[in-house]
Amino acid sequence: MSAVRKRTFKALAGALVAVALVVAPLVTAGASAAEPSASWPADTVGVKGELKAWTSDTNHTDYWKQQYPDAIACYSSEASTDHGRITDGGKTVTLNEYSPSWPGDHWEVLVIKAGNDWNSVIENPQAGVAYASPPNSAGNQANVSHWIVCKGKTPEQPKDKVTVDKESTTDCVKNVVVTVTTTTTTPYIWDAATQKWVLDSANAESSEKSESRPLTEEEWADCNPTTTKTTYGEWADGEWDCGDTSVTQTREVYTTVYHGEIAEPTVTTTETQERELTPEEISANCDLIAGVIESVCIGDAPFLGYEVTLPEGFETEDENPVTITFVNPEGEDYVVPGTHPLSGTILWPGASTGTPKMWPGWELVNGEYVKTDGNYDWTRNGVTVRFQVNPSYETEVEYPAASEDCANPPVGGGDDPTGTPASTDSGALAATGGGISPMFAVAGGAALFAGISVVAIAAYRRRKAGAE
Repeated sequence: MSAVRKRTFKALAGALVAVALVVAPLVTAGASAAEPSASWPADTVGVKGELKAWTSDTNHTDYWKQQYPDAIACYSSEASTDHGRITDGGKTVTLNEYSPSWPGDHWEVLVIKAGNDWNSVIENPQAGVAYASPPNSAGNQANVSHWIVCKGKTPEQPKDKVTVDKESTTDCVKNVVVTVTTTTTTPYIWDAATQKWVLDSANAESSEKSESRPLTEEEWADCNPTTTKTTYGEWADGEWDCGDTSVTQTREVYTTVYHGEIAEPTVTTTETQERELTPEEISANCDLIAGVIESVCIGDAPFLGYEVTLPEGFETEDENPVTITFVNPEGEDYVVPGTHPLSGTILWPGASTGTPKMWPGWELVNGEYVKTDGNYDWTRNGVTVRFQVNPSYETEVEYPAASEDCANPPVGGGDDPTGTPASTDSGALAATGGGISPMFAVAGGAALFAGISVVAIAAYRRRKAGAE
């Protein structure tokens, strides 16, 4: 090719490209502006289908068979008019009755074509119905150019749908779980409008079956929550000995475990605690500890000399805590007035050292001493004397013997009742075999104590008797 021709060709090619660049947008713009509206004319003849845009592919039967998987065969009116005809002067298509000799059993889809804008698509069309052709680009109903129809076969009726619903209820009274099984059977019915099998709920049938079983351990526990009830007996003191400062108490504990309203056997246990004893309780099991307790003569008067000690663990702040009682076996006891120290001497009941002097079992009648059953005569023949703080001690004390100068008043000797006996030195004690106790010392000289009657220590007696 010559150089001139080459330059001419390049110039023409360039001009063509330039024209294409200018014209292409104009064509595209014109096409967009002329795109028809998807609407049916008001004066449309026939039953309207669904407007779907036309493409070259929509002219082929294979395209529509792919769109409708249930279609078993599709036909174009251009190849055969056995399936229907154009009616209403070219504005509609009417299908013929479905022939039993044809494959399938119904019309699956009808596609009516008229121009290159729209397809009128009717799913599950019916024979004898005039279906409208689509509008053209001007918005008017176009004349039918050709149509495509697909045959379909109704799918087999599905098996009835069976649903099983189980609901369990726990019966805590009967201790069982009740399970109700509901079986619902729903058949299918053919929906001509959609050409599909759908559930026929109106004709569903249900049946129930009830079963029961015993509760599991966990279910039983949920039904019968565990609670524990504990009750207590009264605290009871144990025994304690003299010298103890506390006592062990015991009580019974009753524990019952409930599972709901069902009770297990009650379990009984014992618990203990220590309780401090009160001073009164400490003394209750203790006696006063006795020292020397005896009747003595001081001058010509009878006295009771005593010495007691508090038991271990018992304390008192009182300097004179002791109450002394002469116990009358046949009448009212004699309580020595006031309280007294833990050791000392007291004048014998019925005796006096003042004027006139007196002795128990005697009284003055017309200036003469006369024997009487009164004036504490009951203390002369062995009398029980009780020493008490709270702990106590009792012992029998003998009144001085009749031979002692302090036992009785002087009679028949001409002695003055207001003075001293003629046979007794007023500054000394009669001594007839008793020991001398330092606790009975008399100020003013060396004093001798004659033990008229020495008594045994009751604490020893009582402990010995308890041991036997």
